[in-house]
Parts: sequence; C-alpha cells; structure tokens
Amino acid sequence: MKTYEKNIKNDTNFVDSPRLDFLLYPMARIRLVDVAQRAGVSVATVSRIVNDPLQVHLDTREQVYKAMEELGYQVPLRDKPRRKGKGAIALVTSHRNSEFFSEFLSALQESFFTRNLYPLLVDTRGDFSLSSFLKTDTSWASLVDGVIVFYCDIDEQARDFLRERNLPVAVVHNRCPYYFSVMNNDYLGGFDAAAHLWERGYRNIGVVTWSLTEEGKIRDRLTGFLTYLKEQGQEMDQSRMWVDSMTIDGGYRATEKALQVGGIDALFFTTDTMAVGGMEYCREQGISIPRDLGVLGFDDLRIAQAMNLTTMKQFIPGKAKAIADHLFERFDNPFTTENTEELTFTPVLIHRKTT
Repeated sequence: MKTYEKNIKNDTNFVDSPRLDFLLYPMARIRLVDVAQRAGVSVATVSRIVNDPLQVHLDTREQVYKAMEELGYQVPLRDKPRRKGKGAIALVTSHRNSEFFSEFLSALQESFFTRNLYPLLVDTRGDFSLSSFLKTDTSWASLVDGVIVFYCDIDEQARDFLRERNLPVAVVHNRCPYYFSVMNNDYLGGFDAAAHLWERGYRNIGVVTWSLTEEGKIRDRLTGFLTYLKEQGQEMDQSRMWVDSMTIDGGYRATEKALQVGGIDALFFTTDTMAVGGMEYCREQGISIPRDLGVLGFDDLRIAQAMNLTTMKQFIPGKAKAIADHLFERFDNPFTTENTEELTFTPVLIHRKTT
C-alpha cells in the first residue's frame, strides 16, 4: 500500500475517497469473505488466488487484487504464498552485445545475489517487438520468476502474455504504459554534450553513431545535440555524421572516414564503445587528443574511466538498483496494482582528458 500512503499525506479530503474506505474500520476485521464480497466472487476463488494465482483467470485475479487494495487487505503471514522460486530472472533484449547491456547486467547481478536469483538471457536477435518475438519462442517464460525487458516494445499482446503468467516486469530504456520503466533523458544528455564541446571552443564538430534512423534513445540523443548547435547558429547535416556498428571496430572505421574529410576538430561519439575505437585510430595516426581532436563519449562505461574519456554519465548502477528494487517489491507484495511509474535519469558530464 506504499502508493496510497503517499497519496493520503497529500490529500486533506482523503476520507471522501472510495478507495480509502478501509481506513474506517480495523484491519483485523478484513477477511477473505470481505474481499470476496467486494470482488463479487466466492471465498474459494479468493483463497485460490492467494495460494495458487495461476489457476485463476487473469480478469478474475485482477478483480480480486483490486478489491484487496481497496479494502487494504493484507495476507496473514502464515497464509502468504511462497514464491515457487525458479531462481531466474529473464533479461529480454534486442542488443545483447552492447557494452552498456553488459555493465547493466553486472550491476543487476549484485542485487540478484542477495535474493539467490540469476539472470537468464533471452536474445530477441534484433527484434524490437516483444509480441513478434513471442510468436517464435515462449519457452523461457516458464523458467523464470520475473522479466526485465531491454530495448523492446511491449504492446497489449505481449502485456497479456506476461500477465497471464503472473510475471513481475520492469522495462529499461523504453517507454511502456503497462509496467515500471527506467528511462534516460537522452535529449538533454545530447544537448549538454554539444554545449560542453562548444564551451571548450570546438566549432567544426562531427558525430559518430551506430544509427541515424533508429527510434528512441539514439534519435533523442542526436536531436538534443543538433538542437544546441542550431541555437548557436550552426546547422549540421548528415555529411558530418558517420555511421558504423556499435563496436570498437565500428568507431575506428567511422573515425577514419570522418578525419579523411578534413577540418574536423571534435567528434561526439554516441556511445563510449565507439569512442574507444576512435581513440585507437588517433593513436595509430599520431593525432593528439585533445590538442588535434576533441573526443566526447556517452555512457561512462568502465572503459571510459580507464581511457580518461570525457563522457556523459548514465548512472548504470543506480538504474540497475531501481529495477531490482521494483521486482523485489513485486515479489514481496504480489497482490498490489502494477506500478507504471517512469523513472528518468538525466546524464551528467564527466570531464576528463579528451576535451
């Protein structure tokens, strides 16, 4: 009832709220029969939901969960269902090879270890639609206690699939109206990245990225970057943007192409991984950083710290902890309404030695 407690503090007229009528009589008097009457089902159905929810249809489960919340019903400790404890959390992702994903996974494991949980990687092989992927593979869903979705869209069909299986869900870097999600303010991150390069005196700036067309974070990141430059009277077209794979080798190749053009005095890499490849190319060619070329990354991966790379920090451990805490809350309170909050982190500049 964490959400309602917060609302009560801010609502001076809370007694008039029909959803808070449980405050008008003692918790001890709320029984299964009260929940059954409120939900319009039998006591046996409520008992079955408490002890084995998957045996009851989804619509009925949600009807009973709603009644429990409205009445403030709490399952007595002796009756609380024991999670079957498969011991695994599915990490569903379309970008399993990214360094960001690897570091996020590492941070998650620290939290999972406290609950004896382990990650199960589910690779959608580049499919950004979870419902589309589910048409080809659903076997993993019976092996896990919860799901974390990275870089995939969840539509109503995918939502219904997850709800039918009573799986707690959290989403990373994708807006989702159905589940708790952790987001990055990529627009502001890109805007501040451009501001830093401009303030450092760079004027002939180029961009190295893995995509110019992909929806979501990369588009927001680029839009923010280009918006700042436009406000300074400098328009940037695609002739000053170089695209390659989201790898060190991709960054190396893109930097080679960028510097063949001539006149570039700084490069914004939309991920640290590609920036490291760019720095390697500069080292081989005797290009001094930052004297001859400013280099700015995005993510603040561990490798960025080792390379003294100026970058935009994404707070990976903080995001991982928020995701883990949400899932643990769902495990401990399975009868509460799904939390659909969107928690947004704003990147901050980490100024090192490459700008």
